[in-house]
Amino acid sequence: MGRDRSRSSSDSDDYYRSSRKKDDSYRRRDDRYRDSDRDRDRRRRSRSRSNSSRHRRPEGSQRGRSSRHGSDYKDTSLITRPSVASHFGTPPIDAADFDNWVTVLAKVDQTDNVDEARDKYRNFLTRYPNCYGFWQKYAEYEKKMGNLTEAKAVWEKGIISIPLSIDLWLGYTADVKNIKDFPIESLRDLYNRAIEIAGLEFQSDRLWLEAIGFERAVYIDDLCKGNAAANCKKIGQLFDKLLSTPTFHAASHLERYIQYLNTIEPHLLLSEKEYGEIMKMVCKQLDKQPEELIHHVQLNYICHTGENGMMNIVTESGEGTFPVTVNSLQHDPTALQIIRGEVIARRNRIFERNMKECEIRAGFEANIKRPYFHVKPLDYPQLFNWLSYLDFEIKEGQEDRIKILFDRCLIPCALYEEFWIKYARWTWKTYKSKTKTREIYLKAKTHCPSSLNLALSHSGFEESVENFDDAIKVLDNFRNEYPGYVLLELRYLGALRRKAEKDGHGSSIEYVLNQYEALIKDSQSSPNLHSFYSLKLARYHQKFRRDPKLAQKVLKKALTIDPFNLQLYSQYVDIAYSSDSMTELDVLQAFDVALDSNLRLEDKVRFSQRKLDFLEELGTNMNAIEDHRDYHYHLLGQIPDNVTIRTRFVNDPSRVTLMQPMPPQQPMMYSPQIQQPAMNMVPMMPMQPMTYVNQAPPTVQLTLIESPVTSSTM
Repeated sequence: MGRDRSRSSSDSDDYYRSSRKKDDSYRRRDDRYRDSDRDRDRRRRSRSRSNSSRHRRPEGSQRGRSSRHGSDYKDTSLITRPSVASHFGTPPIDAADFDNWVTVLAKVDQTDNVDEARDKYRNFLTRYPNCYGFWQKYAEYEKKMGNLTEAKAVWEKGIISIPLSIDLWLGYTADVKNIKDFPIESLRDLYNRAIEIAGLEFQSDRLWLEAIGFERAVYIDDLCKGNAAANCKKIGQLFDKLLSTPTFHAASHLERYIQYLNTIEPHLLLSEKEYGEIMKMVCKQLDKQPEELIHHVQLNYICHTGENGMMNIVTESGEGTFPVTVNSLQHDPTALQIIRGEVIARRNRIFERNMKECEIRAGFEANIKRPYFHVKPLDYPQLFNWLSYLDFEIKEGQEDRIKILFDRCLIPCALYEEFWIKYARWTWKTYKSKTKTREIYLKAKTHCPSSLNLALSHSGFEESVENFDDAIKVLDNFRNEYPGYVLLELRYLGALRRKAEKDGHGSSIEYVLNQYEALIKDSQSSPNLHSFYSLKLARYHQKFRRDPKLAQKVLKKALTIDPFNLQLYSQYVDIAYSSDSMTELDVLQAFDVALDSNLRLEDKVRFSQRKLDFLEELGTNMNAIEDHRDYHYHLLGQIPDNVTIRTRFVNDPSRVTLMQPMPPQQPMMYSPQIQQPAMNMVPMMPMQPMTYVNQAPPTVQLTLIESPVTSSTM
């Protein structure tokens, strides 16, 4: 599915290879369907939903991604850690649906109904635009039906969808080359465009060599036409770029360049500036003038016209051949040897720097096992490798290489939202281009239409550039198509609130309140979700509208539906505690709401302790403090011995203080062995151990310890 394999090129750079078969030019992928053992049962991403109609998924709508999963994979060849979470969900793709499409297209490809075939191909490629092989099949079908213009348009659309697909570029250029009398400059522009867009792709060697072969064919055609200005300077420019570009077969390109340099005069290959510099050095070294080192000669060739109208050189005369004599220049053998040596030395320095770049990327490239698109999920090591590779390139800081790597990554990883979000954020941070960033989010939506995180990220970007209307529109469209996401509802309300704050419109604030109330009303069948939204609305009233009374009213109403929700009581108390407009009586009444409820005894003890702390620290009525202290110890006395809670005065060994023993010289008439009380006992007050002196009746000391004191006898 859209696989671009690397292929070793032959040693010859001949543009036209007579032995080349069509099956080789348009190779089918034997492993196109090798991943047939797909997971049928996809785990879906969990969503927080209620049973209300507002939060139920419409029938037939696509489900989201599964819950996160990962592994303990570690690769010592990776030199960086990903900057985002390394846990990826299963792509939300129905593999059976993809298989059905493949079957349908196989049948359509054999029919003569062009309209039906176009409809099927377009629908499939709209859903799966990264499937390189089907763009090629579609173009071939149009060509088979004689629709060359439509075939060209299909190639163009495929390249726009997968700009780094080397096979698409080569298929397109192969079709164009076969058009008789096609303008040379137009074909050259096509190759230049391909090199500019996809030349940095790591497996782009074939594209570079095809472009070099094309320029060589143009040079030979000019020679055969007797063009005195014929030269290979464009070949030299392409080789110079290729020698400095990290590619899969980079190690073989210097040798290829040397072989070509040895078959041609240097002035035809080098730029005028470089050739002048080298000739100046050679003349100084040999102590001769340039005129003494260059000779005019005539070269004879046997030419033949090819099928596409371009001429080439053959070795033997035959039918359709003709001789051609060309005026040229030749260098002195000694000077030629020095010139070639200097050219090779310069290119070797470029080559060595490039090989170092290849070496530091070799570990990442070796871990890329599936560089093409497929609906089957990628395994965790490959996903981790892509993230690490991206972080490495971002750290290196070469923007062209970073962009190319993102584009490469988003072919096999197109179904993973993490990479799209990372790409969009990097693009905005680097280029500050709203257009480029939006294009990425638009493409991402094609591949991940049900991604909540993608919608949130897109909306967040629009809001960050103060485009509130589009930010709200993105969220609104998603919530209508995929209802039930609590996080989405909160982001939607947050965007509305921030827009209202910015615009200062009272009607917008009322709309936010209406949305909150609608969510609360629609979630009454789910107490937890109802309480959740009620808490959010209460905070909105307290913090944004500065109305704590109304906030408490919302919480009280929620408590009628979810009376055992501890968080509602805590928030109710916190609103009173933290509000400047609330009086001491309001705070105490808020505590009493929790204490008079049907909460567990342990929870009531915690609220009681907080109330006691408030009275001690901020209270003004001593009678109220003492009354509540009695109430608090009464609650403590009701806690069973086997229950341990974390609060002051309860089950705290540091608060049990024992009396110091009597001095040894004092007579001890009677001192029975009294077992120390167990630490899990909860007395009303900490007690000192009983001591009998002079046979007097035992005395009991009750002391309330306010600060921990450690006894020497413990």
